Amino acid sequence: MKKIKYLLVVMAVMGSVASYGQKFHLSGTLQNMHLWRGLQIADGGVLAADVNMGLAKDRLKIGLWGGTDFVGDYKEFDYYISYTVSGFSVAIWDIYNYSPDLTFSKDIFNYNKYSTGHFLDFSLGYDFDTKLGVPLRLSWATIFAGRDLNIEGHNMFSTFVYGEYSVFRDKHWIVDVGLGGTFAFNRTEGDGTRNFYGTDCLNQISLKTTYLLKLGRFDMPIFAHAMWNPDIRKGYLQVGVKLFAF
Repeated sequence: MKKIKYLLVVMAVMGSVASYGQKFHLSGTLQNMHLWRGLQIADGGVLAADVNMGLAKDRLKIGLWGGTDFVGDYKEFDYYISYTVSGFSVAIWDIYNYSPDLTFSKDIFNYNKYSTGHFLDFSLGYDFDTKLGVPLRLSWATIFAGRDLNIEGHNMFSTFVYGEYSVFRDKHWIVDVGLGGTFAFNRTEGDGTRNFYGTDCLNQISLKTTYLLKLGRFDMPIFAHAMWNPDIRKGYLQVGVKLFAF
């Protein structure tokens, strides 16, 4: 897992370099549960925060994201670096869920692939609205290191692909629909169709409605997200509000 340590060193060095036009951003969200890539990660009220530094006219961002529920059953602390230009985006996330019930190591510095609570995720995306005026967003994300192993102990390279389309927009409301699916690149015969998210299939059907609430000069969008997972035959209704964004 040396490549993970090298990545963290690079991120730390970049974060320490004062660059022309740098900006700092802070945001917080309150929601009744945490949903991610077809999965319910936390089933209680969650407070999440994001702090990042924007460089190169805010195209490059280096940041931290974290979340916890109100009773301590869910805890997450992530590092990320992303770059966005002309509708294209690329990002690397070091995702570390150290919720008490998980069997993985709670040592944030443990990058042993057999026991670590970390996994590294590489993603690409494109927003067709930026240049073409089409409210369609596509993304691809592959786990390339960490706790995503086949039965032989090698990385499985589990992948999540997602498409989202805004079926309605005005100055107050946005309604989005989305579909997501999963598969893995590196499995043995004994793994079957298993991947990090479940099995190879359509695992997310989403309907999300956002009300663009303004309180004075503050934007506080309120959202409701209905999500179905055909793989595990479950559905969830998430509601939340972005409390602040600076």
